[in-house]
Amino acid sequence: MAIPPKVIELIDHKLAPLINAGCHIDQIKMVCASGTELVKQGSVQTGFGVLRVEPSNFMPRGRSYLIEDRYQGFTWVR
Repeated sequence: MAIPPKVIELIDHKLAPLINAGCHIDQIKMVCASGTELVKQGSVQTGFGVLRVEPSNFMPRGRSYLIEDRYQGFTWVR
C-alpha cells in the first residue's frame, strides 16, 4: 500500500528543521505504533531521502516522532 502524499508532505515538513540543523537523514528514524503500514514497510521515501521507520509498543496510533540517533534532534509528527 502506498503512503498518501499528504503523509509524505507532513513528514517532510517535520524533517526540514532537523535536516537544516545539521542532522543527516541516515541518522534519523521515525518511531510509530506497532502494526501500522509505515512500520510494515520499514522505511519511507521523503524529499530528503529514505527515512527508517521503527515500531513502538508504547506509541498510540496516529502519533509518531522523529529522533536523531545521537538524540540531538527530536520532533513530534501528528
